[in-house]
Amino acid sequence: MTRQIFIVDAHIVDANGTFNYITGYPKTFDSRSYGNDIDKTQIRAIGDASEAFGAMCKVDTRQLQTVVVMTADGFVVEKRTIGKIADIPEPTPEPVEE
Repeated sequence: MTRQIFIVDAHIVDANGTFNYITGYPKTFDSRSYGNDIDKTQIRAIGDASEAFGAMCKVDTRQLQTVVVMTADGFVVEKRTIGKIADIPEPTPEPVEE
């Protein structure tokens, strides 16, 4: 009997540049819990990821927001990302007094 586990990862980089997982993530969806139906399990995982992404679309104060659905062996099924990590500004040289 074939089995598959899907992992939904949802994380952000906030306005201050701090990385955080969204509360409750990562989540696992095991085909054992869905009557060994891998297709149904994948649909449930994608549905959960879609809800997380929908919530992210309503917040515009974060630098980066990402949701990934992958299998337990690392195959990425779907990835959605909003934003990017801000560049670190170059330090301003202090004037030299003579």
